[in-house]
Amino acid sequence: MQWSTDLIGQCSVPKTHHIQRGVVEQFARALDLTYPIYFDSEAAKAAGFQNVIAPPTFAFTLTADAIPGLDLPDAGIIHGEQEITSYHPITAGDEIQVIQCVENVKERGAAVFLTLKTTGNNPSGEMMFMSRSVLIVNRDQGRNQGGDR
Repeated sequence: MQWSTDLIGQCSVPKTHHIQRGVVEQFARALDLTYPIYFDSEAAKAAGFQNVIAPPTFAFTLTADAIPGLDLPDAGIIHGEQEITSYHPITAGDEIQVIQCVENVKERGAAVFLTLKTTGNNPSGEMMFMSRSVLIVNRDQGRNQGGDR
């Protein structure tokens, strides 16, 4: 793939996620969390929420569709950094539309640092979360495969 700053601003089409209670509970259990608002809808309602809430890092599981023109290799990618900003709690029953955009492309030697920004909005257009990921792509990965060693 040719890496270029022309990729900056390219975005996926929106992808809608319907947040299911069982998935939220499973995620919280996987993190070994015990706070009742992650499991008990009555406890969540008593705390002022519509339903059980998802832990803040749950937003990372809400993926976007592919970004046109961004063809990531199958190998040679390192997840370098992750930042998640939560604006509103994600609760079971929510519908969240996710879009991912290329925010920056920097080349350093054989490495490309790709910054992706992912946003999740509810049907009213309120931003629920924003996530920023930095992927480090090894441009040389795969060049010496198939007997050219």
